Amino acid sequence: MKTASIIIPTFNRAHLVVRAIESAINQTYPCEIVLCDHGSKDNTPDVAAQYEGKIRYIRREEDRGPIVAWRDGIEQAKGEIVHINYDDDWMKPEFMEKTIAKLDDDVGFVYTNVIMYHEDGSEVFKGCLTHPPDVGRIEDIVKYLLQTQNPLTISPGCAIFRRKDALKNLLLQIPNAKGIYGKNSGVGEDLLLFLLTSFDYPKYAYIPEPLACFLSHPGSITVDAILSGKLRDIADSYANAKSYYFSLPGSIPPPTKLQKLFFTIKWDYRSGTLVQNTLRFIMKKLRNMRQRLVNAGNK
Repeated sequence: MKTASIIIPTFNRAHLVVRAIESAINQTYPCEIVLCDHGSKDNTPDVAAQYEGKIRYIRREEDRGPIVAWRDGIEQAKGEIVHINYDDDWMKPEFMEKTIAKLDDDVGFVYTNVIMYHEDGSEVFKGCLTHPPDVGRIEDIVKYLLQTQNPLTISPGCAIFRRKDALKNLLLQIPNAKGIYGKNSGVGEDLLLFLLTSFDYPKYAYIPEPLACFLSHPGSITVDAILSGKLRDIADSYANAKSYYFSLPGSIPPPTKLQKLFFTIKWDYRSGTLVQNTLRFIMKKLRNMRQRLVNAGNK
């Protein structure tokens, strides 16, 4: 039986982290739980004390950024399999059991579908990821990650990795990072965790059941970027991450437009969404054509 650790990095979210802790405790697979608190000024220590004997609480007085906290938790973990569970997110009880069952020796990582919730508990999206189910070639998921645009990349919050791979491939920053992200921010470094792990395995696994739960709120990176106009900065960080991947020996070269089209068709066919996405594409083209005619008539 594989040993497993759930890492919960946290910073000033005592009001949210209880749900993350409870979801880790309620897993149907036995897991070590590591709450890694870097510099919280709220009552996070009091919350951790309530779970004495059920979790390991790591407290650092200085906040040195998200990735440092992630890595600190992983370094302290004892399990051979690790899951990073953000302090504002949570898991269904079967998350660890079902993902670990798919992590064969030739599988680099396993991830699940996602439910996104509003703060009031209502669903934003259920089943955010429309991907081919079960085990696939690692090359295919790499092509997807290289083509997709933020925020449609895969979050480590719905995935598991081997601890040794996470320590090796979770970089503190993207080499030659520019701007406000990509330097110990979690934006771009998360993508590279998947891309760099892909070098060592021929397969990945995806579970279409939405077992990971994400919270959409102003404090999350993506929502904050939308509200503050930083989406361009996030996109640039992911572009830098991809450029670094392309610079490495053995990487898949950047796809041409024709290769992107063929891959999208194949991906949609395997995902069971080819007809729906084709119709969306046609409708989008028709709307654009109509708008051009309207604009021409107004001149």
